[in-house]
Amino acid sequence: MINVIDFTTKLLGLQGIEVIHTDVNSGTLIVFAKPISSSAPCPDCGKVTDRIHDIRVQCYDHLPIWGMDTLLVLPIRRFKCDCDIEHPFDETYDFIRKYQRQTIPYKKYIFDLCSKNTITNVCEIVDISHGRCQRIFNYYEQKHLDSKETKTVKYIGIDDIAVRKGHNYKAMVYNFETGEVIDIINGRTKEDVIEFFDNQTQEFKDGILGVAIDMSKSYCNAVLKSLPNAKPVIDRFHISQLFHKLVDDARKHIQNKVRKEEGDKDKVFGIRWALLKNFEDLEVHEINRLFEVCNEYPKLGECFALKEEFRKFFDITEKEEAMAFIDYFKEQVKESQIPELQSFTKTLDRWQPQILNYYNCNISNGPTEGFNHKVKNIKRRAYGFRNEKNFEIRVKFEFCA
Repeated sequence: MINVIDFTTKLLGLQGIEVIHTDVNSGTLIVFAKPISSSAPCPDCGKVTDRIHDIRVQCYDHLPIWGMDTLLVLPIRRFKCDCDIEHPFDETYDFIRKYQRQTIPYKKYIFDLCSKNTITNVCEIVDISHGRCQRIFNYYEQKHLDSKETKTVKYIGIDDIAVRKGHNYKAMVYNFETGEVIDIINGRTKEDVIEFFDNQTQEFKDGILGVAIDMSKSYCNAVLKSLPNAKPVIDRFHISQLFHKLVDDARKHIQNKVRKEEGDKDKVFGIRWALLKNFEDLEVHEINRLFEVCNEYPKLGECFALKEEFRKFFDITEKEEAMAFIDYFKEQVKESQIPELQSFTKTLDRWQPQILNYYNCNISNGPTEGFNHKVKNIKRRAYGFRNEKNFEIRVKFEFCA
């Protein structure tokens, strides 16, 4: 015949105790247990003593058994030791953290649930408070983050993200080699980023060779000041995005000028997307309309031609050739005398060293944009984080998982 008490003791999976009685009340399995040992070591001198000062009973949440919530009832004894007779010490169990009311296996069960669900969903599944669930998740995730070894990082990306749109911005620092979040900087100014780097080890700073950024003077100056071996790399996507915007601004300017000169306030070219799309992606009707308008207004034709010409830049693989192309392209834009595009050449002059650093490091801000999108999804799943520490821990966990 199977001994139910022994079976329940093994089912609990906890060392150092034995079950003495079980009961079921309102769908909750209540397990009464006692310690196997009659003595305990003194935390001060290490001497084992069996002199009991007093006993109290404490309840602890434990892992579900047979589909029921489980409540573990344990005696907590206080022992006296000759080394300090006036101050008895509490008995401790390996499976319970001090001042906690849940067993460690139960807490790890909650953490595993939080890893795959939102905190709110876990609270509904296990019927515990949001605050308690969040604290359990934070404790084990922080423990995991603290135990990770510091690795040499060569290439990183920096970009800002809004925790609260228009109110609270943070700078995200990503490791391009592992896809992990290195840290979340509270702010996005030059001083904020410099302070972050100043708090890192010299080995960490010396090991960074390239930093992908957008066209932010704050990030660029912070990298140049704090990282002796790193090259700030302006993402070529942002350069292309800016040029496309200026081409569209030129289209608007030409269209508005035509409206005024011809007195036709409803004049619409209808070529915005045809002007901005790659030529090989255009439909036949888009090509016909584009050519029709460009023949009538040659400046629009120049905009389209320059846009297509600039695409060649992204096929260049050598730094010297890229430098020559930039000089050549600036001359082409200058000859066009289109104000919006001429402002683009000033951007090229200002950021040319950082743009050309791509050929040294071969990194871009593309991964950073993808990482930022993932962070935004985390925010949406949580319906916003009021506690910034909870937000940071969740983000770091998601990127490490």
